[in-house]
Amino acid sequence: TAFDIAWNNDNYFDAVGVFSGSFWWRKKDLSAGYTDDDRIVHEMIRDTKTNPAVKFWLMTGTNDELADRNHNFIIDSIDDTIDVVKELMKKGYQRPRDIFYYEMVGGKHDVPTWAKAMPKFLEWAFPKTKI
Repeated sequence: TAFDIAWNNDNYFDAVGVFSGSFWWRKKDLSAGYTDDDRIVHEMIRDTKTNPAVKFWLMTGTNDELADRNHNFIIDSIDDTIDVVKELMKKGYQRPRDIFYYEMVGGKHDVPTWAKAMPKFLEWAFPKTKI
């Protein structure tokens, strides 16, 4: 994923934009005793000894999916992304300096949604500078 590539290559990347990230990827199936600790990216963040010098722009849409594995009335893509933010903050990253989370109301897991979000990411990643 874009997150994984930037996390492991901060010598090339200083910022990453993740649009409807697949932060649900896990080592165990839901029916095989899954817990939230089994999510791969979350574990990677916890287990990395250093803090890569990367800033994170994370986006979800409220209609990315329908799944709600913990039955809290919040879709999994939002839960999983917010949990990534929490893991990053535990490592010392700060909002809004290092982490920006954008939740698009009505946004879907599709190119038209990401196209709408792209200008917001570009403004964040490449702010106007005064000469």
